[in-house]
Amino acid sequence: MAMLVEAKMISPAITTTMTTPISEALRVMTERIIRRLPVVDDQGRLVGIVTHHDIDRAMRAPGVIAYTPVEWVMTRNPVSVDRSKRLADAVVMMKKYKVSCLPVLEGEEVVGILSVSDIMNLCYELLEEKEIKEQEQVDPS
Repeated sequence: MAMLVEAKMISPAITTTMTTPISEALRVMTERIIRRLPVVDDQGRLVGIVTHHDIDRAMRAPGVIAYTPVEWVMTRNPVSVDRSKRLADAVVMMKKYKVSCLPVLEGEEVVGILSVSDIMNLCYELLEEKEIKEQEQVDPS
């Protein structure tokens, strides 16, 4: 049976709005130890994504102040994935679109986020499991 996105996504999603000041978005990222925030509109629909790097780059630009809204620095219409999709399909999407994370949706609601780190953690788990099984075959005691 195929592993689904919902099995490895981080949920619930921590989101922000388009009008949130970038300094506030950065504070949330720092407190939660995350690097990306899906951006939602007034109805909770995904409209963008903002990264720690986006904010850092913006703060170094002339004329940008801490109260600049997230909307000015976010990536609009990010690639996203449905929670019921196969995890393998999500990995293909990440490679195809060269993104390090995918907001996870259920209908139009952002319910989680799937990052390259989550995929790496899965790889580690599978490798460890494989090594344990191989060791058991060599030393069945």
